[in-house]
Amino acid sequence: MLTRLALLAGMPGDEMMHTKPLCVGELVNARMLVIGHDPWLQRSNTQAEYAFFGDYFFRAIPRQASERAKYQLAERVFGYVAYLTSHRYTADQIVLTNLCNKMLPRPPARHTVLIPEQEARAGIAAFRDILSHSQVELIFALSEQVNYWLQRLAFYEAVPDFLRRAEPASRGLANEPPYYAPKQVGAFQLICGQRYTVGAAQLCPILHVKNWPLRGRFKRAYGQAYEGLINALKPGRP
Repeated sequence: MLTRLALLAGMPGDEMMHTKPLCVGELVNARMLVIGHDPWLQRSNTQAEYAFFGDYFFRAIPRQASERAKYQLAERVFGYVAYLTSHRYTADQIVLTNLCNKMLPRPPARHTVLIPEQEARAGIAAFRDILSHSQVELIFALSEQVNYWLQRLAFYEAVPDFLRRAEPASRGLANEPPYYAPKQVGAFQLICGQRYTVGAAQLCPILHVKNWPLRGRFKRAYGQAYEGLINALKPGRP
């Protein structure tokens, strides 16, 4: 497991802690890539060995509450993308990773980690490596900041209005430690649930798993886009 992906998790001698990508099957047979944000959890300082604690999905359900929460996160991620794709992929065909797999400085409470450009570039290089050694045909990119960097750094087609509105605001950049906040709220609604092209693969921007299943204001804002995406990804659709 993870023979090639293990090489993407960090270079020897790097003092930063890293979370590793996860692919329990052979990478050459992978069909889906799921891109998260960074390793930090909202209410815990626990570091995941693998992205989204994905390895817990393949274990027995833990009895201890803290361990069970890790299993539930992994279960929710796999369930999320399975639901969106009408269960057309098996778990061993999925690669889980983050745009940044380093433990960056933790942001203030209720704020989002700011991913520096150099880390985003490194993440994109790793994605290109995964794509070149797999059969990935579908990419889910989770969250606004992740998609900002993927567009800003030309991983997929840029939407100018989204880039302008999602650009990191000065109030977050000036803070110590810095955090991500968009210049204008609502930018993600411009692209969430749409389909873009990365080589031979489709890329779909979607909400972070913490916002799934859709409820309340998220359902009102994104429900229609999600319905369209699910229909578009059904087996047999182009």
